[in-house]
Amino acid sequence: MTTEGAADTPTVQPGELDEAGGNPCPEELPIGDDPSGHGFGVEHAAEELPELLEPQEAWVCRYDSEDRATTESGGVVMGWRRAAGPDAVAPETLPALGEALDGLALVPDDQACTADLGPRWMVVYSHDGDLTGVVVDDYGCRRVRLTDDPHHTPPGSDGQEGVVGGILDGGHAVLEALGPVQRG
Repeated sequence: MTTEGAADTPTVQPGELDEAGGNPCPEELPIGDDPSGHGFGVEHAAEELPELLEPQEAWVCRYDSEDRATTESGGVVMGWRRAAGPDAVAPETLPALGEALDGLALVPDDQACTADLGPRWMVVYSHDGDLTGVVVDDYGCRRVRLTDDPHHTPPGSDGQEGVVGGILDGGHAVLEALGPVQRG
């Protein structure tokens, strides 16, 4: 059942983990729509909240930026390559992770963010073999982008089932739920 202002409940795709060869995290994050041209991906705010399935098992992967090209104005175009993981999230951590995911919120209009850069973390969780990816910027406002297919669908893309397009607020809570041990 969906709540007002939330995405439709997703249909479970049970073979996704098997299709990924048992590896929940892709080697590189798909970028997709990239209005800045610098490799950050989607920048518009989500307009509704996601309707996420409960994590039954989860993994975390770290992605570091790497310079890929230069823009016409001399800026850097980045890609995001997996630097660590996948590391299994401890079963006792799953309830806290589920609470953090339930707490994702729309981005406030007046949110100010720092202009630093750090890694991105992708939490990939399975619900009956269906994978959902949660990409958290470990810099700035700790923005969150979701993907219903971590290997093929760019995080934050529109038109995904159960997740929403755009960026969400709540990355601090997701990273805190994982704790420093999980994020190595």
